[in-house]
Amino acid sequence: MQENDSKKKKLNIFKPSRLVFLLVLIASNTFAWFIYATKVDSDVSVHVRSWNVVFEAGEHEVTDLVNINVSDIYPGMTDYHYELKAYNHSEVSATITYEILECRLLNNYFKTVEGKQAAQETILPTDPYSADLADELENDYPFSIVIGLSDTTIAQGNGEETFSIDVSWPYESNQDAIDTQWGVNAYNYRQTNPTAASISMRIKVTITQNQV
Repeated sequence: MQENDSKKKKLNIFKPSRLVFLLVLIASNTFAWFIYATKVDSDVSVHVRSWNVVFEAGEHEVTDLVNINVSDIYPGMTDYHYELKAYNHSEVSATITYEILECRLLNNYFKTVEGKQAAQETILPTDPYSADLADELENDYPFSIVIGLSDTTIAQGNGEETFSIDVSWPYESNQDAIDTQWGVNAYNYRQTNPTAASISMRIKVTITQNQV
């Protein structure tokens, strides 16, 4: 009889603790999603603009500064898309390139080697190059920031190429721990910086006239 009473006591102690453990586990893996569950909408953030490039006499290069601001990021966010269409109306082909000058991700700020060169600032050994930062933004976070060119060469006459930026954060990315960490970071940033963009970038797009 005493043995049965002992088993019942152990059972009564085990069940609640196991339930608490399961609740903690579930909460830790879904916290980021619960935070933003009511903020997901169907609006699509798309920005498209045109840039007509005509080289004047003696001119070999033209540049444009692109400023990107994504107001809010969270798991399951509406994808953000920006594109700049460049049209070459000159009589020679041209090459289009870009350099990330600076970028802010929530409280994380980066200024590239190219950005510091343009601002004539001291370059530190830890400063990233534009290409390295672009790779990091695309691959090292639960959200993805993809910067691309449809082609690097714009044909003469009526040639057209597209520079684009896409930001996405899938609702289920199979990275629960990282999603939760960055989801909480994004939520806290929004609470303390209600009017600031969650992602802001400054990028220089350059079109260089090719040699005839």
